[in-house]
Amino acid sequence: MQSHTGGFLTCGHCGTPNAPGEQFCINCGYTLAGPPTGVYAAVASSPAVTGGGRRITGALSPGALLSGRYRIVALVGKGGFGAVYKALDLRFSARRQVAIKEMGDALLTPNEKARALADFRQEADLLVQLQHPNLPNVSDFFEEAGKAYLVMEFIEGKTLAKILEEHGGPLDEATVMGWGLELCAVLHYLHTRSQAIIFRDMKPANVMLTLDGQLKLIDFGIARIFKSQVTRDTTLLGSQGYAPLEQYGRGQSDARSDIYALGATLYELLTGELPLDAPTRRLNPGLFQTPRALNPRISAASEEIILTAMAEDPAQRYQTAAAMYMAILAAGFSSPGAMKGSIPGLPNVAAAGRTASPVTSPPANALPVTPLPASNPPTPITPLPGTPGQGPQAQLAVQGGRRISRRLLLTAGAVSLVAGAGLLSLPFFFSRQRSGGTTGVAGQIALSFVYSTEKESWISAAIEAFNQRGMNLGGKRITLSQSEGRGSLDARDRILNGQLRPIAWSPASALELNQLSDAWKAAHGGEEILASSAELSPRSLVFSPLVFAVWEERARLLLQRYHAIDWEAIHSAVLLKNGWQDLGGPGDWGQVKLAQTRPDQSNSGLLSITLLAYAYFHQQRDLTSDQVRDKGFLRYLGDIEGAVTQFGRSSGTYLEHEVILKGPSSYDLAFTYENLVLTYQAEAHQRQGMALLPFYPSLNLLSDHPFAILDAEWVTSEQQEAARLFRDFLLGEEQQREALKSGFRPTNAAVTIYDRLAGNPFPGLASSLKIPAQLGPEAQPPAGPVTDALLQEWLSAYDNSATAPS
Repeated sequence: MQSHTGGFLTCGHCGTPNAPGEQFCINCGYTLAGPPTGVYAAVASSPAVTGGGRRITGALSPGALLSGRYRIVALVGKGGFGAVYKALDLRFSARRQVAIKEMGDALLTPNEKARALADFRQEADLLVQLQHPNLPNVSDFFEEAGKAYLVMEFIEGKTLAKILEEHGGPLDEATVMGWGLELCAVLHYLHTRSQAIIFRDMKPANVMLTLDGQLKLIDFGIARIFKSQVTRDTTLLGSQGYAPLEQYGRGQSDARSDIYALGATLYELLTGELPLDAPTRRLNPGLFQTPRALNPRISAASEEIILTAMAEDPAQRYQTAAAMYMAILAAGFSSPGAMKGSIPGLPNVAAAGRTASPVTSPPANALPVTPLPASNPPTPITPLPGTPGQGPQAQLAVQGGRRISRRLLLTAGAVSLVAGAGLLSLPFFFSRQRSGGTTGVAGQIALSFVYSTEKESWISAAIEAFNQRGMNLGGKRITLSQSEGRGSLDARDRILNGQLRPIAWSPASALELNQLSDAWKAAHGGEEILASSAELSPRSLVFSPLVFAVWEERARLLLQRYHAIDWEAIHSAVLLKNGWQDLGGPGDWGQVKLAQTRPDQSNSGLLSITLLAYAYFHQQRDLTSDQVRDKGFLRYLGDIEGAVTQFGRSSGTYLEHEVILKGPSSYDLAFTYENLVLTYQAEAHQRQGMALLPFYPSLNLLSDHPFAILDAEWVTSEQQEAARLFRDFLLGEEQQREALKSGFRPTNAAVTIYDRLAGNPFPGLASSLKIPAQLGPEAQPPAGPVTDALLQEWLSAYDNSATAPS
């Protein structure tokens, strides 16, 4: 029985004091209304199940235990697609609260149940990869008693639908449009993943406003990976009133479908009325009422934004969430939550912001609006004769001394006016002018560019193509006069000590950008070295996952023993007393021998030990410095690193001149990049007479190859704008297809790995090498200090290890 102490209820099971009115213990989840043992013994022995042993959706009682770990506290909600419970995670001493989503299937046929379960698993797979302040963190997925369960953070608050219902009418315009910024930010995040994710069910009921005023998307049940080669959706998905025509089988849903639904969401919140559904609107356009017809208090600017987002033709909508974000800012609205509702690199406060008014659940973190300084007129761009996309509307911002119309900026071309083969951003108007420094020969703007060595074949050809194209900025020709490939960590160190002073840098991974930024700020009084304004912020050029490259005959034996090749299997294999002989191989193969580059000099080596740490701790985010100093982990790290024959310095050189040249007699498997394995496949066959097979870690950390423009005293604003044009040239379809030939996965959604073009290795090798079209879950890049701690531990043990010549 519980006791009463000073007004608090002390749990009779664990002794934790609970505030008056609590029904269940905040620590262990046991009831505070009677003897816990008897109550929960009954619950545990009598689960709510059907005659076939299958649980009834939503029938779990408080106190029931799921997966031996989660104690049910209460049923939060139940609907046609399942139930949601509040529960306590007993694995942690703090007994943290979680939400558990239970899949409903009572009315489904066996085939429908199988499909629903597959979709439910897809939701889990989608969410576990995502890390964004406007998305719930997912921690677990399991099946029990014929049911599937998804575990995520418990979010306390109200849906926007509930807030609208309680308010009894249209909500405050500034508040709603501020939420629009926050929702644009999370959609931008989803749409710009390596494989774009289309939410497909944006509506007020699927957006939660937390107690601290932050929005969360709460239902990913019908989200999908975007497939640009598919022309229409196969199923009718979405909610009536919010779904555009393409979600009714009229075409394929893409990022613009989410933009339509976001426009419909803002429409309802500002008018109190659900928009007319898309098919009826197409058949009877006169029935559609504009927002201001329903609520005259709405500004014309907000109505224009909503109607543009809800255009029936996708080509007439905002083409990206970033474009809609900038349109809302341009209308004078600001995000209600500091940086919570922003897109990295874009401002989150408008030049003339409007302050949100309180609603039923007002944002608790609303900030006063600070106007941006007035921008200088943008430098005019001289388009190339005959360049695609350079029509009268695309010759950017200044024509005859006048800016193009705001309406043009807010519609389909908003943030994506074409310049050459790439993109030229609307945030140009927010750029600041820099002074000082020359830009080389008169009439030219000279750029210096440093990039990671594995991009050598692609970038060197792209530089030549760019220089031949003769791109101009303000009447001056842009030339890349000093460019070189360098190891990512070597380049980082040289920039820090002043030996390298590039205008732009493209390391292999954002890890190096994080390290450079942190180290530079520490050495320069908090000054930032990376340009972060809207148009100049870092952009990923291409993607390349880390893989285990294993010689074919070795891979066969590893798979026979372990069924999959991952860190756990590799760790077990390197500890075998008799090495390959214990796996069924010849005795002369010796021990299992690994290949890895030095993590202090090469990104692939750094990714390897980072993923190794995540694998050891069975997590995919929030790695800490204390963890990388853990003695158990350091022993695990030592087992792996001790099996490396000789470390390398540069990923491409090392794989070609060490691993492939010497073969399995010296290296049985290597930790390296997918693109290198693909492009060196022919050489591997020629030298060793067998394939070098790629295997993908269950948790990966992509090399995202960011293009960063520097904001240092040696860089002028003119050079920054010129570097941006070169960056956007690399992001254009032409160069993204060229990148395929070097085995890189494109970031441009118009290009896929299966595009048929000469030299693309993906289509020919996809079947034989089992190359997945979509990559698995991604780990979170650790913070700079955590990466530094990991490197320090590695250096203290392996700095003097044998290293192959560079």
